[in-house]
Amino acid sequence: MRECFTAERGIKMERFTGKTVLITGAGDMAKAIGERILTEGGKIAYADFSQAALDESVTLLKEKGFNPDDIMAIPCNVKSQADCDHVVAEMIKRWGKVDALVATAGIIRHMPIDEMSEQDWQDVIDINLTGIFHSCKAVVPSMKERKYGRIVLISSIGGRTGRKVGVNYAASKAGVNGITMNLAYMLGEWNITVNAIAPGPLKGRMFYAVSKEEQQAFSANIPLKRLGEFSEVAATVAYLASDDAAWTSGEIVDVNGGLF
Repeated sequence: MRECFTAERGIKMERFTGKTVLITGAGDMAKAIGERILTEGGKIAYADFSQAALDESVTLLKEKGFNPDDIMAIPCNVKSQADCDHVVAEMIKRWGKVDALVATAGIIRHMPIDEMSEQDWQDVIDINLTGIFHSCKAVVPSMKERKYGRIVLISSIGGRTGRKVGVNYAASKAGVNGITMNLAYMLGEWNITVNAIAPGPLKGRMFYAVSKEEQQAFSANIPLKRLGEFSEVAATVAYLASDDAAWTSGEIVDVNGGLF
């Protein structure tokens, strides 16, 4: 297991020793979050509908020297409540509990509303919003029983302000913000915190798919003049999913380089 230290002080961070974290999705953001949790001593379970994505994520972490016994990869379509319930049951069977949920699973279909089909609308809502509902519903019973839980949902700047994104995506992420505030209020008495992160533009496959000119123009609009790194989102997730944030709940944290 690799060790995590704060950059300035060299303080070793082990906030997730003995903790288990469910991460829905297995894309670039999920990879960064999983690595951060493992680095700080935790155990993680990836849940994704794509076996290829699960295999890629697990292989990457093994190549980086993490203990395979600390990693689970469970096929799951977040559109299915039964699938989400199965993932939680498997984690409890192996590790006895689920301490935290980090919900990253999501899709994008950006297009003007007059070109958007009802299926385009529904597919995004089903995964980005209903998938959050299913994931939260799956973890809450055992968290209530233990009177402990940390839930971190991934929203987006596209759900916070007017952006050039699909209306389906904007609606789904705005819905995530609503779920965050509602569940924080409803679950607080069981010592369950619920927060969301609204990332701005990040370096990733979608960004590098456009021309260098478009990349430069995109970055120029951000006050910090650069795109974010998935590791920077992961650092914020680690804070909110840890006991450092034990009295932080119902927040939508903007991680966007100052872009509003």
